Amino acid sequence: MKVRFMRGWLVSFVIVFVSGTAHADTSEGFRLSQTCAGCHGTAGASPGNTIPILGGQSARYLTETMRAYQIGEREFYVMNIIAKAFTDTQLAQISHWFSSQPWVDTATPNRASLAANGAPIAATKCVECHGLNGKGGDLGPRIAGQPVTYLAKVIREYKASKRTSANAVQMIIARDLSEGDIEALAHYYSRLR
Repeated sequence: MKVRFMRGWLVSFVIVFVSGTAHADTSEGFRLSQTCAGCHGTAGASPGNTIPILGGQSARYLTETMRAYQIGEREFYVMNIIAKAFTDTQLAQISHWFSSQPWVDTATPNRASLAANGAPIAATKCVECHGLNGKGGDLGPRIAGQPVTYLAKVIREYKASKRTSANAVQMIIARDLSEGDIEALAHYYSRLR
């Protein structure tokens, strides 16, 4: 009886301790993420059409991206400054908090005719990293439901080699895209939910 009581007490202690730690990490991530709220929204639901939605995005992708801004591997002056203010642990806490938030679909308008033209391009150029539904995976972030203007801007930046990533695949793929292809892809992925 005493052994069963001790086991029960130990299990209860571990559950309370672990859940308390997880809650502390989440609440710390929330607190730290308030720095991001002005541009990305309080729960990662970006209010603008040139800023990405972060809520529901992969924590791994967010951490890697913030780290790239931190060390200057990816350049955008605001993000470079902000990322340098955080430790690696804090970046992970922020990323986990944003990834735990629900994805909020963009309300930016997109054109069905352009989206239809984007489907075959996406099937040959984008699915390997972003998945069939654009929701990402191990190799790439979720791009489904991101604002049209943001998606087109990012593709153009890759095409012009103004935006970099660790593996440079996007620059190679974007190099061959026409302006019509870029618009079609942006409208296609923006329509996906």
